[in-house]
Amino acid sequence: MKRKRFFVSILITFLILSVSGQNAAKLRRADCFFGVHFDLHASEEIDNAGETLTEAMVDSFLKAVKPDFIQVDCKGHPGISSYPTKVGFPVKGFEKDPLKLIRKVTDKHNVGLYVHFSGVWDGKVVKEHPGWAVVKANGEKSSQKVSFFSPYLDRYMIPQLKELSDDYRIDGAWIDGECWAVEPDYGKEAAAAWKRESGRDTVPTDKKSSFCPQYLDFTRDLFRKHLLKYINAIHAHNPAFQITSNWSYSSMMPEKVSVPVDFISGDVTPQNGVYRAAYEARCIAPQGLPWDLMAWGFSWNGGNMPMSNKSAVQLKQEAAEVIAMGGGIQFYYQQNRDLSLRSWIAPTLQELAKFCRERQPFCHKATPLPQVALLYPSADQYKNAAVPFTGSRESLQGTLYALLDNQLPVEILMEHHLLGKTRKYPLIVIPECDTIAAPLLNELRSYLKEGGSILAIGTGTALLFAREAGIASHEETGVAPSFVSVGNQLAGIRSPLLKVKMDGNREILSRFYESNDFRSLSHFPAAALREVGKGKLVTVFFNAGTAYSQYKTPLIRELLALASNELFPQRRVEVVGSHLVHVMLNTLNGKTYLHLVNVAGEHTGEKAIAYDQIPPLTDLTVSFRTEAEPVSIVLQPEGKPLNFTCLNGTASVTVPRLEIHSILEISTKANP
Repeated sequence: MKRKRFFVSILITFLILSVSGQNAAKLRRADCFFGVHFDLHASEEIDNAGETLTEAMVDSFLKAVKPDFIQVDCKGHPGISSYPTKVGFPVKGFEKDPLKLIRKVTDKHNVGLYVHFSGVWDGKVVKEHPGWAVVKANGEKSSQKVSFFSPYLDRYMIPQLKELSDDYRIDGAWIDGECWAVEPDYGKEAAAAWKRESGRDTVPTDKKSSFCPQYLDFTRDLFRKHLLKYINAIHAHNPAFQITSNWSYSSMMPEKVSVPVDFISGDVTPQNGVYRAAYEARCIAPQGLPWDLMAWGFSWNGGNMPMSNKSAVQLKQEAAEVIAMGGGIQFYYQQNRDLSLRSWIAPTLQELAKFCRERQPFCHKATPLPQVALLYPSADQYKNAAVPFTGSRESLQGTLYALLDNQLPVEILMEHHLLGKTRKYPLIVIPECDTIAAPLLNELRSYLKEGGSILAIGTGTALLFAREAGIASHEETGVAPSFVSVGNQLAGIRSPLLKVKMDGNREILSRFYESNDFRSLSHFPAAALREVGKGKLVTVFFNAGTAYSQYKTPLIRELLALASNELFPQRRVEVVGSHLVHVMLNTLNGKTYLHLVNVAGEHTGEKAIAYDQIPPLTDLTVSFRTEAEPVSIVLQPEGKPLNFTCLNGTASVTVPRLEIHSILEISTKANP
């Protein structure tokens, strides 16, 4: 057995070296797994760019960290370029050309070089060309955002990207300040275009206007055309240039990919990065393109919070949520004001690289096995959003977090992902919304009648399924404190309530109470189970996702556990021993991989901006239902075979200790 473990260890080491970029050809972004992002958002007054940056500094960094790619500063939101551009507006002075130096050394190591380039957000351009700025609803010109009706792309952005491609041989660009920075434009050209397309004489400047959602749709379409124009132009100029627009086709832009970005990426906000990474990874993973997420190496919110570097332990926990979903990972640190690198971060990045590389053979490009589908109601998001893109979708995040805290393997599927595929999923969860596109809503109703299981959460969602839920009458309340029952316990919530009377047979799973006392029963169900055709529907009559996100209580988690167990009793994976475990169930190269992520720690605390210890979880019992009996279950990346039992199609194994992220590699007789 010791000899077998030795050879497994040698094989893992070989795989790590083979994918680490060491002595290998430069990887396309589609094959990259581990990267480092630097940016500066350079200001105009910098007069010593490149002063302390040396080839030896970059060389030693790349040798130590061995990334597949790095991204470096080029032009941030202020619109000032940190290299001597002939097209744009460079910093005041250069001691040397930082970008040329970094390109030389990355070429030596066959490491991809990408640039951080701010697109829609460009303060310098609109200062020099006020007529290029977005006009706000009150008639003021933006000091930051560029109008889609300006010549910005033709005269500035596209020529500068071509300059980077031709003069510096950059491998690609990560365009920042894009969809999430878009604002509605009320300038003359925008108003004229709106009138032509809508046939209306007035532009809805009031957010309460009934036409405001249509104007936001109009703005979204302008952004898509903007994105398509510059990506097509750069691809035509240099087909090898790989480019993305930060957060496009993610949680902030929940729609089908319609513009040929080469990959999808975004930077996860630094606070509570563990849960946020879990959310963002699941929004991007189904889009069908190579993807990665960026973890900030420091905590900062731009306010009174001091900037503090995160520990390797903290960043490993964030990275685990990303790589367990099959994506790549990059870590963000700032450059010094003279564009030099902060060499002291290399040891932390070395530790992170080791952690991620050890897991890469069991993670990268894995595909989730369909279990629980959590709908991202895209139509509802765009209908009710206050801005063109972004929007926190707190209800969706809170629902996800409660499901993950119940150890359910969850995918987030946008409407275009789920349409035509509902029957693949034993359980579909619909978070708070009041709109679902008609084709999908009809399919969900058919899925339910034909034997599917749906958990519908929230006051608006319940009314979408009023007939199926057996709602005879209802009364909606405003947001107010209330209580719900879970078994013999009560949980305080702050949410609107849907007080319903129900027809037909149903099982009440939870009830509303007017105070923290079981004697204060309100006689209205908080959650109910009903058979619909061959299927089952559980309806939750309050906004449980938002409630869990805003004021987390384990009883909301337990309520959703009760509901999901009624709907999905034959769940494929069960973990006993702790709720602080997130589970991902994937397939890769014909094998099944069950990921366990320890989410203990201080990441949810607003005042805990950095932490360096995560309590390990011990003696977890993991049960896995399988049609074919396992031949082996190996704990990865350690390569340690585990003893297991198998009875009636269920294999059970004990994981003695979960530090941060462990993987069960399950080989069956069908796929040894």
